[in-house]
Amino acid sequence: MEIGSEFWIDKNHIYKEKSEIPHWLNKFGNVVFTSSGRGAISLFLDQVNPKTKKALLPSYICDSVILPFEKAGYEISYYDVDDYFRPVNINTDNIELGIFIHMGYFGFPTNKELSDIISKLRANSVIIIEDVTHTLFSSYKNDICNDFVVGSIRKWFGIPSGGFLASRGTNNNKLPYPPNQFVDLRVSSLQQKFEYIKTLDKSLKQDYLKGFGKAEELLDKDFSSYRIDKMSEIIIKNLDAIKLKRTRRLNYEFLLRNLNNIREVEVIFKSIDYDVTPLFFPIYVNRDRNKLRSYLISKGIYCPVHWPIPNQLEGPMNKTTKKIYDTILSIPCDQRYGIDDMKRIIEAIKEFV
Repeated sequence: MEIGSEFWIDKNHIYKEKSEIPHWLNKFGNVVFTSSGRGAISLFLDQVNPKTKKALLPSYICDSVILPFEKAGYEISYYDVDDYFRPVNINTDNIELGIFIHMGYFGFPTNKELSDIISKLRANSVIIIEDVTHTLFSSYKNDICNDFVVGSIRKWFGIPSGGFLASRGTNNNKLPYPPNQFVDLRVSSLQQKFEYIKTLDKSLKQDYLKGFGKAEELLDKDFSSYRIDKMSEIIIKNLDAIKLKRTRRLNYEFLLRNLNNIREVEVIFKSIDYDVTPLFFPIYVNRDRNKLRSYLISKGIYCPVHWPIPNQLEGPMNKTTKKIYDTILSIPCDQRYGIDDMKRIIEAIKEFV
C-alpha cells in the first residue's frame, strides 16, 4: 500500500449525525466551522478592528496564511524561528502592530515561551491569534492568552472540507455553504482514493489526483468564508480522537528509535511528551533532499515538504529559516498506518543512505 499523500473516505461507511462539538475542538472556545483554514482566517479578519492594519507573522509559514492578510490590505512583517521552530528576535519595544499570529509546529509546543511577549503585545491592544493546525490534537498547557484560535482540520484525516475559528466571544455562524464544485470534487476524489487503495487501479489514481488538484485551484482563487459541508461536519463529530492520538504517537516513537542516528538525516524533535500528538515526523535532510524524496516515491512513500518558500519571503531571509525551507521533509506517521509501514519507511531511508 502507498504511504502518505491525500487521505480517503469509505463511501460505504455511515456515520451518525451528532450535535455536540467534540472536546478536542470546544476547548478553544466558541467554534465556528468553516470550509478551510484560510476561510477561517478571512472570517477572523472580517470580525476584528485592529488599531492598525499591520500584522506580524512567523517567517516559517504556509502562503495560505499570508494570502488572506494580503487580500484584506494588511502590511505584513515576519519574525524568525530557530532550528526547533522556537520564535526568536521579536522586538516588542515601540512596535506599531495590530495583529500577532503564532503557532506550534508538527504537534510540539514550540511557541510555549511566548507568554511574556504576548502579554506585552496585549497591553498595547494587539490582537493575538494562534494557528493550531499543527497542534490540534496535542493537549499540553501553556500560559498564552489568545483572543482567537484558527485551524485547518482536513490536514489530520479524510474530510471534503474543514477549518474553524474559535474565541471566548461569539462568532458569526451564518455563513454560506461552499461552492458545490469544490465539495463535489473533494468528495469524489476522496472516494476514488479509497477505491484505489483497495484495488490499486492506476486509472483511478490519475482521476483522483486530477480532482484534488482542481479543488485546490478553486480554493486558491477564493478566500471568502464559507461554512463547512454537512458530510465533513458529521465525520468530525464522529472521529475517534483517542485512536488517532495513540496511533500517531506509537508510529512517531518507532521512527524516532530507528532514525535518530542515521547519517544524512537529522531528527528535529528527539523526544515526544505524552501530551503531544504529532502531525508528521519532520527531519532535516543534510544533502540531496529531492533525491531522497524521489527515491521514497519510487518505493510508494510520499513525504511532503512543509513548506515551499512563499513568494512573499523570496528576498533576504534569516539563514536558519532558509535552512528549514531548503532541507525539511515530513514523514507520514498518521493513523492510517502501523508499525510495519514505519519499518518500510525506515528500510527505504537506510537503503538510500
